[in-house]
Amino acid sequence: MMHEWKYDHNRDIDVICMGRVAVDLYSEEIGKSLEETETFRKYIGGCAGNIAIGSSRLGLRSAMFSCVGTDAMGQFVRQQLQKESVNLTMLKETSRHLTGLVLLGVNPPDRFPLIFYRENCADMQLKTEDVNINFIQQAKTLLITGTGLSTPAMRETTHYAVEAAKSVGTRVIFDLDYRPVLWGLTSLGEGEIRYKVSHEVSLHYQQMLPKCDLVVGTEEEILVAGDSSTLADALQSIRSKTIAPIVVKRGAHGAGIYIENLHQPITSRAFPVTVLNVLGAGDGFISGFMRGLLRGKDWQTCVTFGNACGAIVVTRHGCAPAMPYFPEMTRFILDNDDTANSEGQSHVRVSYS
Repeated sequence: MMHEWKYDHNRDIDVICMGRVAVDLYSEEIGKSLEETETFRKYIGGCAGNIAIGSSRLGLRSAMFSCVGTDAMGQFVRQQLQKESVNLTMLKETSRHLTGLVLLGVNPPDRFPLIFYRENCADMQLKTEDVNINFIQQAKTLLITGTGLSTPAMRETTHYAVEAAKSVGTRVIFDLDYRPVLWGLTSLGEGEIRYKVSHEVSLHYQQMLPKCDLVVGTEEEILVAGDSSTLADALQSIRSKTIAPIVVKRGAHGAGIYIENLHQPITSRAFPVTVLNVLGAGDGFISGFMRGLLRGKDWQTCVTFGNACGAIVVTRHGCAPAMPYFPEMTRFILDNDDTANSEGQSHVRVSYS
C-alpha cells in the first residue's frame, strides 16, 4: 500500500469498536416531524455499534467493547450483535443503568431530527478494569469514538484502553464522532446540531490525537479537533499533534485522506444517489474504508469502498440495518463504474478481494 499503514496481519480480530451502542427508534412516517410521528421502528444503533455491524457485514472480524443494560433493550442490542456475528467478549452488562435510546426523524433531504435519551446510560459505564488487554492484543485495531471523551470517567477509560492497545502493538483509529448535545453544549432536545465551537472539547480531542494512528471525521469535526475556524488551519493543527493519516468525510462530495501533503488529499470518486436518510452514512463510510485498509488495499481504494458504503446507507431507513454486505458494495461500485461524479475526478478500477 502506498504510504503503508502497518499493522499485525496475523491477528484474529480485525477491529474492536469501543463506544456508543444503543437502540434507535426511527420514525416510519417519512417527512413528519417527531412531534407528529406516531409509529417508530426499532433498530440497534450508536456510532460504535453501527461500525461493528458495518464492518462485520463487509467481511471483517469485528468485536464490540461497550456496555448494555440488563433491561429488555440491552438484551435486544446483544441479540442483534450476535446475529451480525460481532464478537461480544468485551460487551459488558449493568443492572444499574439503562441502555441508551434515540428517537430519530426522517425528513429528506436535509432535516433529520433526533433526541438522545442517554442520561448516565449503560454504554458510558465502562471502567479501566473492563479493559481486557489480552483480548486487545488479538486485534489489529482498536476504534474509539469522540463521545467516549465527553465525561471524566469514560475519558479515563478511553485513554487507558488506548494506552493498553499501544502497549501491545494494536493500532488505534479515532472516529471524532462529535455530538455537541452529548457534551452538554446544547439543550437536551437539540441532538440534530452537529457543530458547536468548544475549546474544552478541542483540548480533549487534542490530548488524544498523539496516541492515534488514523483520524477520521467530517469537516466540522476536523475543525473541532484542530480548534480552528478553517479546514486548512485545522489540518495543520492536527498534524502538529500526530503523524497519523487524516480522513475528512465530505458527504455527497466523497472524502479525502491527508497524509504527507496537507494541500492535496488522496481522493476517489463519489457516488450520486437520492438521499432518504443521512444518519449512519459516516459509520458506513468508515466500515467500508476499514475493509480496504485491513485487507491491504491502496488509499484510493479505501476511499472508494467508504464512499460506496456511505452512498448506499443514505438511500435506506435506519443506521445499522442499512449497512451493506460486501457483495452489495462491490456490485454497487461496478454498476456505477461509468457514472461521472460531480467534481470530475478520475475513475478508479478496484479489485474486491
